[in-house]
Amino acid sequence: MTAVQFVSVFSFMVVVPLGPDFAPDLGIDPARVGWVLAAYTGSSAISGLLAAMVLDRFDRRPAIGVAMVGLMVCNLAAAFAVDLWTLVAARAMAGVFGGPAGALSVAIVADNVPPERRGKAIGMVMGALSLSSVLGIPAALEIAHLFGWRAPFFVVAGLGLVIIAIAMVLMPPQRAHITPEGTGRLADAPLRLFRIAHGPLPRLAFMLAFVSILPGFMLITNMAIFVQFNLGFPREQLGLLYMIGGVVSFFGMRATGVMVDRYGAAPVTLVTALCIGLLTWVLYYDWFWLGLPILALVPGFMLFNTARMVAQSTVVSKVPAPADRAGFMALVQSVTQIAGGMAALLSSLILETASDGKLIHMELVALLTLVPTLLGPPLIWALERRLPPGAPGSHRVRAMATKGAPPG
Repeated sequence: MTAVQFVSVFSFMVVVPLGPDFAPDLGIDPARVGWVLAAYTGSSAISGLLAAMVLDRFDRRPAIGVAMVGLMVCNLAAAFAVDLWTLVAARAMAGVFGGPAGALSVAIVADNVPPERRGKAIGMVMGALSLSSVLGIPAALEIAHLFGWRAPFFVVAGLGLVIIAIAMVLMPPQRAHITPEGTGRLADAPLRLFRIAHGPLPRLAFMLAFVSILPGFMLITNMAIFVQFNLGFPREQLGLLYMIGGVVSFFGMRATGVMVDRYGAAPVTLVTALCIGLLTWVLYYDWFWLGLPILALVPGFMLFNTARMVAQSTVVSKVPAPADRAGFMALVQSVTQIAGGMAALLSSLILETASDGKLIHMELVALLTLVPTLLGPPLIWALERRLPPGAPGSHRVRAMATKGAPPG
């Protein structure tokens, strides 16, 4: 699942650092690169809502195979884009498959790992985000530098098809979650979706997922362009920048998973939120005054942003019953994609591009991200305190549905 998640995340992230390359070639305003990202997240949110109604009816093994093959085909389509709108269309179709693929990968891990060790396991799988920075993005930047920005999409598609084929051979059937209730009439799927999304625990989980994604997407969408044009960071070293960030994030996420299992997600989230807020302020407001190296600030931001995602995903995965897990995680995936799309569009609406390529109003975007960053710790504390660590998922969900309040 880590290998599959690596390709899935990489196919999503590869667009962000290539912005300075494909924008001039396709005649795209650099301040509008966020539209390409928003197309993926928007379609992924819609497909996640639809997938949430049916994912738990099927064996997760062939389901994730179909999702990944579709995602890779759409990467091929992106390689043949001729302007902004064809690239947006290709990325929108990729989002249709990417949302369910991400939800299924987390659900498979949660199905097979007990709650007391789930933080470490999810930290490993979500380490794919860092691996894509360590291995994927620097390689994509170098391939784009040598062969053009289209070449990385061909590489991602080929690598993804190979990995998902291997996963289909090695992974056993994933049918333990299937229950008679979950395989009922397809016409009852909307009611089932409402059931698994109803109640205080799901609402807290969705709110947490929303605010956890906003800051990162508002800033990371434009980070490659910002550090290159606004801060004067050389283009040929962008690969090194993402590689360093990916290395520290990879080991940091694994350590975060262990700390979440040991101390809980709330204190870990508080520390990461404070660090993100500090680094955001320094990077976008006081960089020239303090003179801190970009090779330390940007990787530091990536480290704490990904660490926060481990804590959030670990807690959220404990909310649903096993029979509802893929559907619930698809809903969470939709919420995160809606948040990501809104963040990318909002930053694109605020930003302007100067004649020398610099982004104008970036400090306002950075200031706005501080609000959702600081909302994360109290939300995750409220959710975590309502999840008895020893109670099975089905007990939590039934108690919530019957009593209308968290158990315990």
